Amino acid sequence: MREDSNVEAVPSDLEERAAALVNPASGIANDFLNHFNEVLLLIENLPEMVDELLGWAPRTYREYFTHSELPGSKLTLEIYDSICDELRTEFEARVDAVNLMCLESIDVIKSRRDGKGEIEAEDVEEYCEQISLKLRSALSDLADLVNNGYAAPVEAPQSMADRMIPAN
Repeated sequence: MREDSNVEAVPSDLEERAAALVNPASGIANDFLNHFNEVLLLIENLPEMVDELLGWAPRTYREYFTHSELPGSKLTLEIYDSICDELRTEFEARVDAVNLMCLESIDVIKSRRDGKGEIEAEDVEEYCEQISLKLRSALSDLADLVNNGYAAPVEAPQSMADRMIPAN
C-alpha cells in the first residue's frame, strides 16, 4: 500500500509532464500538430483510408485539449490563455488556414468517389501528392511558430536530422 507522500508525488509529476507538453518559446503545445499529421497521413494513404479521411473534422487548439486525455491538458489551456494575444491570434489564423486546406482537400477527394463510394488510386494520386506537399509546408510553418514563437529557429529540422543521423 502506498504512503500518502507517494500519492502526492504523482500529481506533481503529472503537472511537470503537462508543462513539458508546452513549448517554452511559444507557450503552445506541439501535440496539437498531431491532429493535422493525422489527416496528412490519411491523404497520403488513399484510397485505403478514405473512410477515415472522410470522418476527419477540424479542431481548434482549445477543442483539441478540452477533449484530450493527455495529463495536463487543462494546464496546457491555462498556459495558452496566458500567451500574448498577437502570437495566439497568428497561431489561430494559421490553424484556421490549415483546417480550411484540409477540408477543401477532403471535398476534392470526396468528389472523386464513384457511384459505389470507391476511389481509384490513379484518380487521386497526383492530387494527393500535390496537396501533401502543400500541407507539409503549412505544417512546417505552423511547427516553426510553435517551436520558436517569434524567435528565429536555432536549427532547421532538416539540418538537425542530418546532424543526428550521419550519412553512410
